[in-house]
Parts: sequence; structure tokens; C-alpha cells
Amino acid sequence: MFKKQVELIKSITYKDASKAPYFGQDSLVYRSLIKLFEAFWIYSKKELYLVGGCVRDLLLGKEPKDYDLCTNATPDEVKEICETLRLKTFDSGIKHGTITILDDFYNMQYEITTYRIDGKYEDGRHPDEVIFTPSLEEDLKRRDFTINSFAYNLLQHEVLALDESYFDDLQYGIIRCVGNPVQRFSEDALRMLRALRFAAQLKFFIEAGTYNAIKQLASNMSLISKERIRDELTKILLSDDVEILEQFVDSGMEKYCFDGITPIGDMLAAEHNCNWHYTDVLHHTFLVINRVPKTFVMRWAALLHDVGKPKGRVEFPVGSKRYHYHGHPEVSAKIAEPFMEMLKFSNEQKDLIFKFVKYHDLDLSTARNGTFKKFLVEIGSENFNDFMKLQVADAYAHTIKDSILYNNMKISKSYARFNQVVIEDQPLKVTDLAINGNDVIANGFLQGKEIGDCLNWLLDIVLEHPEYNTREKLLELLQQFKKTVN
Repeated sequence: MFKKQVELIKSITYKDASKAPYFGQDSLVYRSLIKLFEAFWIYSKKELYLVGGCVRDLLLGKEPKDYDLCTNATPDEVKEICETLRLKTFDSGIKHGTITILDDFYNMQYEITTYRIDGKYEDGRHPDEVIFTPSLEEDLKRRDFTINSFAYNLLQHEVLALDESYFDDLQYGIIRCVGNPVQRFSEDALRMLRALRFAAQLKFFIEAGTYNAIKQLASNMSLISKERIRDELTKILLSDDVEILEQFVDSGMEKYCFDGITPIGDMLAAEHNCNWHYTDVLHHTFLVINRVPKTFVMRWAALLHDVGKPKGRVEFPVGSKRYHYHGHPEVSAKIAEPFMEMLKFSNEQKDLIFKFVKYHDLDLSTARNGTFKKFLVEIGSENFNDFMKLQVADAYAHTIKDSILYNNMKISKSYARFNQVVIEDQPLKVTDLAINGNDVIANGFLQGKEIGDCLNWLLDIVLEHPEYNTREKLLELLQQFKKTVN
């Protein structure tokens, strides 16, 4: 059945996995798992294997984020075994034979799935039915990529694969489908985007036959939900190899993922042809992405910050083939808004990313005090540091040293202004004023609109002159406002 068996830890020559103490025999993960394996193999005479991505990560010397297992035991038998160990279970995916196990003693959670054969995939995403099988071989045949198709027997310290070449794929960094790639991608179109995601996360490359199958079946991405597409793209953006998005464009998947629009491809095709950049818009964007923190908001904001440049560029002088991009942040924000809506971003994510994109080119160093502070209120002063990191990343993705120096000076001044606001606890909102609506009413303003207008008028003054935010000074200014109303 299996062409090769190797000892995990000791016999992997391409990566010294023994340097992974997190899976040493003293680790809580090991103790919890070994208890489970003993219950299945020794006492219940049922097979149990770690399987999939966790085995791949262990072989690469990485700590798995989660642990999946497979067994020839039925879901009911799994529950019975777990009950003898006093482990909690719940039916997380019972129709596919998956049971989630909670080990409260070691604070661990696992998914155990009965060996299965998948039926037809009529929707291009989910099997219409699953058939339980006693064969581990049949279960491994249905998996997506060779690097995810290992099974690890923890008691015997052996890793099993359908073919010796699977170990070569892992050693040499190859993303290859299990079996026929056209069949694998026809079963589940999301696997095509997952191939790019694994290539980005692991810094592997996609084998030619697998990549050609992606290009052949790219249109099937239209069957995939936007939430799934968003999640896979987010994982790519959070990786160290966002340049894989070039293959996202080249493969033809982009337009089927985004309902016919090609924002990333448009950036790739748009040469800057100006004095401040030496590359196309997309590769400038890659430089920015790689410099911002690995968070959802920052990476998506970096990807979208110049998405309006292809549509907003103007040749100047006419006939020179040199371009200017005045107003491109606003154009980018307008493009980003429906794009984020399509991909089902949360309202909070959409709001903050929209503002980061819209204002990413804003010079805060020379803005009036009132304008600077209103901006802080709009984006939230707690988000200012992240916003400035986007500006820093954008500044360093330019080509001319003088331009970078100029941008750095602006950014330094902006940080200094922000620090002054924080250190001095300067007022930013109406609620920060030294008087409130009751004080306004007590001085003769009884209409709701007049009260609000008065407080906002006072705030505008205080934003420019924070030293005026005393009760005495504001009551004095209040009398001036009364004269403008009467």
C-alpha cells in the first residue's frame, strides 16, 4: 500500500525536526495525543492517525496551529472511546464523519474524522454524499495536495504516504495535486486558490500540471462564496510571499473571484511612468504590503491604497507618456468600497480601510490644528499609529532619495504633533470641552439645534487653541456666539 515509511524526528534529513521542542514528549500536546492514540490502538483496536497539514508542519519543523486525525472507527465508536477517557465530544461535522473532541485537562481540541470516500461534487465545492470506508489509502486519495496527504502514527513514529514522491514534494517545496489535478479542482474549485495560498505561506512553487489545471478551470471560481475567497486571499496577504498574487492574475482566477472586475490585474498592467516610481502600480503595492504589520486591516489597506491609479492617471504634459495621479486616493477609496462590500468585510473593517485608503496621501504635517485633530477623531486616535505605518511603507516604496527624505520629514512632524496632542491631553470632541449642554442652556440657549451649533462652534475654536478649554474662557466665548445668533 505505502511506498515509504520514515521515522518522524530522526529520519527527516532535509529538515531537522528534532529542533521542535513543542512536540517533545514533555509537551502538553504530546501527552494529550498519546493518551488518545493508546485508547484507539491498544485498548479499542482501532486505527488512528494524525493527518493533513499538522503532519506537514511537523515534518517541516513548524508548530501546527491545529491537529486533525482520522480513524477507521465510526463516529459512534469515536464517541464511545472518548467517553471512556472522559473527553467531551460534539458533532461539528457529523454528516461528513467529523467529531470534535475537547480535552479539558490539557486544554486541547481535535477533530477526528472517519475514513471516507467523497461522492460527486455537483456544486463544485461540497460532496453530495460521503461513504465511510475502512481504508486509510482510500481516505488519503481524496485529499487535495501531496504535502497534505501524510498520515502519522504517533505510537510507532512512522509517517505514511501513498507514494515516495510525496516526501520529495515536501523536501523540494512543490505544490502538486493528489492524483489528477483536473479532477481534484473539479471536485472543489476553492482548492485552486488554496494552492496559491500554500505556495505563499510555505514559499513553495506550484507544479506545472497543477498550475495548468488551475488555468483550465479558473472559471469554476465563480462557484465559490465571496467569504471563502476573502479568507484565502487574506491568508495570502498575511504571508511573506504576497507576490503570488501575480499568479492569481495570470491564472485567470481574478475576474471569476471578483465578478468580472480585475483590480489587481489592472495595477499589474499600469506602469507608473513618473519620476517617483520605478515599477508598475502592483509591484509598488507589494513593497508597501511587505512593510506594514501583518493584520487584516493593514494588509488589505496596503493592497487597495493605490487601486485607483490605473483609472485616475493623467498624461502630463500631453504626449509625454509621463503620468500624474492627482486625486488617486479618493478614486482608490471609491473603488475599494464596493469591492470590500462584495467580499463581505465587516462594517468596522470597511470603515477603517476606506479611511486609510482615502487619506493615505494626506500631508498631516502642515494641516491646521483643527484639521489635524478632526482627522484623529475620524480615524480614531487609537488607529493613528497604524495609519502612519501605512504612510511610512508608502514613502519607502518610492525611488528618489529626495522624495523619501521629504516624506520622512512630513511623517516625523506628524508623529510629533500627535504626541503633543496625547501628552497634553488636548480636547478632540465636544465631550472634551470644559462646559456642556447644561451650561449652554443656563446661559439662555433653549433650542436643541442652537445648543449643538454652539458646542461645535466652541470645539472648532478649541481645536485650534487648546489653551482656551477652560470654563471661564468658554463662557466668555459663549457670549460672543449669542451675539451672532441674535
